[in-house]
Amino acid sequence: MDAIQNRTAIIALGDSNLRDAGTGQYLLELISEIELPVNVDVYNCGISTECIENDIDSYNRIVLLTAHTHGDAAGEILFTTIASDIESVLKGLPSPLQRIKDQLIKLYTSTSRNRQVEWILIGIEPKSIMPGASISDDVIKAAPKVLNFISDLLQESAQKQTVS
Repeated sequence: MDAIQNRTAIIALGDSNLRDAGTGQYLLELISEIELPVNVDVYNCGISTECIENDIDSYNRIVLLTAHTHGDAAGEILFTTIASDIESVLKGLPSPLQRIKDQLIKLYTSTSRNRQVEWILIGIEPKSIMPGASISDDVIKAAPKVLNFISDLLQESAQKQTVS
């Protein structure tokens, strides 16, 4: 079995000084309260991808947690696998995160060039991207659904590893 088989990186993106733009960090705080399998690592990248750049090749699944404007009501969740058009998916990042779009595209391209890496974006529609540290009630209400999705994803991964 390959050394990176079923390794997952959960990457929180966001700016916690801009309310719902800090959705990724908020979700990461909640995830830190649950016991994760040994094949899962979490990264709080904020508004830069530097925290994962040296380790990105260690994973076959990358999960991005972030605020994401996708045209739904505040608090609605987007779960999407990034297949080939990462640029269109990243257009929904809030403006404070748009500056890392090129960094994410570079990481995506580097991982998919040599091997099959699954990229998943989990984004919650923000209500407010303005100065302040509190997350909106809409994002807070959506968080348990995201945690359930991540738990299911990790459980499925663990089952695949047991079967292999």
